[in-house]
Amino acid sequence: MSAAGLAQAQLGSAATSSNIFNNAPLNTNALQSLLPAESAFNLNAYIETPNTIVLNWQIEDGYYLYRDSLRFTPLGDGDLANPQIPAGVSHHDEFFGDVEVYYQQVLVRIPFDPDSLDSSITLSLNYQGCAEERYCYPMQTQQVTLEVLETAAE
Repeated sequence: MSAAGLAQAQLGSAATSSNIFNNAPLNTNALQSLLPAESAFNLNAYIETPNTIVLNWQIEDGYYLYRDSLRFTPLGDGDLANPQIPAGVSHHDEFFGDVEVYYQQVLVRIPFDPDSLDSSITLSLNYQGCAEERYCYPMQTQQVTLEVLETAAE
């Protein structure tokens, strides 16, 4: 079972059964106060210059995002350079061990070749985070399409 699956399974009751899939009721107190993933990790994506995509996650208090979970895949045409991902804060995670995470915000810049595109670029984004000491969200996948800025004609 994946670590994320274990994290989700831990929300079941503390019944003495060793089977975590015994349909025990969920700890609703913990779940009721959780934000949906798209609210806990609010993404704003835009093109900053004619050749740089910016992905800016605003992370709610009490939540964190895993650095190693960040993945960026262009769909269709488009060449991306290596993303500029800042270092995270060291954190010992119950399920993933020693990791780097982000609190409050993370801003990623991804250079790209605008000449390799028509008028837009679509990215598939993957990310994962947790609510501190309560719940780890499954891997999130989101698609964003950005209009490419046209450069001035010669």
